[in-house]
Amino acid sequence: MTVRKSKKAIPEIVSRPAIRLRGGRAHNLKSVDVDVPLGSLTVICGVSGSGKTSLAFDTLYAEGQRRYIESFSSYARQFLERLDRPEYDTLENLPPAIAVSRKGASRNNRSIVSSSAEIDDYLRLLFAKIAELRCIDCGHEVIRQNASNVLAWTASLPTSIRAMVSFTLKWDDATDLALQLAHLQSSGFVRIIVAEKSFSLSDDDRTALVAAVNEKSEVAIVVDRLQMGQDLDRWSEALETAFAWGEGKAELLVLKDPEGDILSELQPPAAGLVIDGRAYWQYHFHEDLICNHCGRQYPTPDQRLFSFNSPIGACERCEGLAEVQELDMKKIVPDESKSLRQGAIAPWTTPAYSHELDELLALAKSVKLDVDAPYSKLTKSQRAIVMDGVPARDFGGLKGFFRWLEKKKYKMHIRIFAARWHSYLPCPQCNGQRLRPESLAFHIAGQNIAQLNAMTVGQLQKFLAELSLDSVRAKTASSIVQQLSGRLSYLADVGLEYLQLDRPLRTLSGGEVTRVNLTSVLGSNLVSMLYVLDEPTVGLHADDSQRLIDVICRLRDRGNTVLVVEHEPPLIEQADYLLEVGPLAGRLGGEIVFSGPPSQLAKAKTLTSSYLYDATRNIALRRNRAATDFITLSGACGHNLQNIDVEFPQQVFCVVSGVSGSGKSSLVNETFVPAIQQRLGMPTDEPLPFDKLAGSLRFDDCIMIDQGISGRSTRSVPVTMVKAFDEIRSLFSQTRDAVSRNMTPSNFSFNSAEGRCPKCEGIGYLEIDMIFLADVQVVCPDCHGQRFCPEVLAVRYRDRTISDVLRMSVQEANDFFRGTPKIQDRLAVLSEVGLDYIELGQPTSTLSAGESQRLRLANFLLNVSNRSTLIVMDEPTTGLHFYDVEKLIQCLQKLVDRGHSLIVVEHNEQFLNAADWIIDIGPGSATRGGRVVVAGPPSTISACKESKTGYFITQSLGQ
Repeated sequence: MTVRKSKKAIPEIVSRPAIRLRGGRAHNLKSVDVDVPLGSLTVICGVSGSGKTSLAFDTLYAEGQRRYIESFSSYARQFLERLDRPEYDTLENLPPAIAVSRKGASRNNRSIVSSSAEIDDYLRLLFAKIAELRCIDCGHEVIRQNASNVLAWTASLPTSIRAMVSFTLKWDDATDLALQLAHLQSSGFVRIIVAEKSFSLSDDDRTALVAAVNEKSEVAIVVDRLQMGQDLDRWSEALETAFAWGEGKAELLVLKDPEGDILSELQPPAAGLVIDGRAYWQYHFHEDLICNHCGRQYPTPDQRLFSFNSPIGACERCEGLAEVQELDMKKIVPDESKSLRQGAIAPWTTPAYSHELDELLALAKSVKLDVDAPYSKLTKSQRAIVMDGVPARDFGGLKGFFRWLEKKKYKMHIRIFAARWHSYLPCPQCNGQRLRPESLAFHIAGQNIAQLNAMTVGQLQKFLAELSLDSVRAKTASSIVQQLSGRLSYLADVGLEYLQLDRPLRTLSGGEVTRVNLTSVLGSNLVSMLYVLDEPTVGLHADDSQRLIDVICRLRDRGNTVLVVEHEPPLIEQADYLLEVGPLAGRLGGEIVFSGPPSQLAKAKTLTSSYLYDATRNIALRRNRAATDFITLSGACGHNLQNIDVEFPQQVFCVVSGVSGSGKSSLVNETFVPAIQQRLGMPTDEPLPFDKLAGSLRFDDCIMIDQGISGRSTRSVPVTMVKAFDEIRSLFSQTRDAVSRNMTPSNFSFNSAEGRCPKCEGIGYLEIDMIFLADVQVVCPDCHGQRFCPEVLAVRYRDRTISDVLRMSVQEANDFFRGTPKIQDRLAVLSEVGLDYIELGQPTSTLSAGESQRLRLANFLLNVSNRSTLIVMDEPTTGLHFYDVEKLIQCLQKLVDRGHSLIVVEHNEQFLNAADWIIDIGPGSATRGGRVVVAGPPSTISACKESKTGYFITQSLGQ
């Protein structure tokens, strides 16, 4: 590992006032005493599982947040996150705390980059205030009119023209009409127009007026008769009166100009009519948004109209999700070369629903359906029989079958079965834009809000910078645009200018999610806070890291204390203060092994210093295998991939690298892996577009290990995830005490009612709801945290109870179960991935991100058969220290030595140095990336001047 030149630390950082923690005991912390200088950038490092998260998040952040929330009323506290009070003796000078972690990222389709970074909120406000409306039906501009803009409109007319200001009268029946006319007369109105005639509201004309009115007649009340351009105060008063009495609608009856037809060309359009034998143009004005050309009415533009999470603005078909679930015939008929009799309809080949196929075969002859011909040869009418059924014979076909399943989807197994035959497709009604047509009719500079959200961060920055508005709208939009530009700048500063704003968070890597969340924190402009960040450089190429570090330093320079859990050398070197937790993990960790400025780390004898400064620890874990057998993926063009051809080597250690957003995930996760799985006949998602996959496969299976973490419940423990607990329970059930009590393996499961403690149901503690305080966990008074009932705890194997076994570390259990290879083999995998220190019964919800990912890796390794397998991994070094990365590489090298093929998407320099073959994607992100910069062994990559990855390989090798 190469140490790069670091910036000078803040002078006298140690003498500053500090957060003083004494006796911290959260999780595996061993009553630690820690000082964190206020106003500093402090980095916490150490091996995975050493206690970094316990110190940073479970102690300092949790207590800072808890103290702040306690200042609220008990009513308000009910709606806020409630954190447990950490264990410690004293904690002084602690500011209010904000955390930015990788946990809890939304996995639904409604959470997008724009909404998470609070950009969508400001876009919706901007559209509600200044957007222009174009009619969906006729394309003309629709504006809201009032007395002021109508008066301004009259300025375009010749001053010689006369006009009448009026409004339309509405009535229910003859009695209502008479009452309204009387009220109008008493209010001072004197003239009314009915059926092209004008009448006076005086008593003398009342009989003739009523006779002229019928239910279909349009009655207009004249407010005033005026001449253009004269007596503007009188004009203004007349228009305001018309809008008020006309319930937001007013009319202008303009006498036709005898000298020309200028009035017919003005907007809004006018209708011609005759009153008392004289020709007029009739203009309609609306305070509501009503198109004057086609009469379509639009809702008032408020923020909810532009939100796909509101029923007011969301598309009615997809409800704002941008996708709809439809039957996928490629899944229903995966092999069109099969006939109906041979099982072309996949859902009807299952035992539960084979009767549907039997019904089809029984009526096939009578409806002239060839059940022995390949499905691809069936005519359009024959396929319609399969799809729509034969109602006369009480056969519903595929549509009827899935309608029946829809009625039964309250049953879990049916819901899962039905989902297998559906795919998510872009909504045909909104074309994936999420909003209803009325919302998309509003534009700013010709773009609707969905089009702005479809832009990348950089494109929207450019759009706002070039936005030209009139003076009134510019003044209204000024502060909104300023806030938008600020948040977009933060996204660009952390290296995310390539992201589309409408991209769902579930499609982002863990590092990208963290940086998006960091943007909302940076946009808050708070000071004197404690910010706790969880590995913000995850997923970042070394070339992108410095930009993020600069942003974090700005957060500190604003007057905040920034505490970062991190392993990357650039951030460690540029910190003001460094804490290393260790020396190892689990019970062997939980101590502060170093505290001080990074410049003093070289003198310390810690794991981190040994990897950063001891050249003997930087020997590459390389096997020097030659890549001779390749699979060629041709014409890959999904997302930002630029129609590239890529050769993937087999039975070697291959790393795919490149800057963030260059197209690595698009190439490997979304194109190559699905294409391989399709070729192997495995169920998979449709790959991104490509032309051809060529080459003989040297493997029989393909597995994908991504950043997703499974088993996060309190009942999920490591020993169950690696399937070792089944053998352990069986071993206990074979003891003399268990046999004499007729106990079975299920008695020794804390998830079974036969043996678990009935009080806590096998969890070991009781959770007490404290309403507006954090829930309190109390050790179960019946089993004292041992999870099982007394009868089970009376059974011992080698003088240990089943509860004692769950409290053992992996290493202790491996020694304890000597002579039982089935158990030892499964526990050995946990040791191989560096998890020999964790307890067998430790809830996986308490594991760090790095521990969780390695536990998942161990589970995959156990399931890898003797058959040659392609193993694809997505950034497996997430959350890992140099020490952990070395152990992981050793484990993966053994897999390749056994004949498996390995492809890893990774930036880590240790991985790059250990690789046999590197494919570097780039050279930049988004449209500047998407092509193969260079491919070959590390020496070839380091020699390529265009490769940013090559530069850092050269630096790490000290060349």
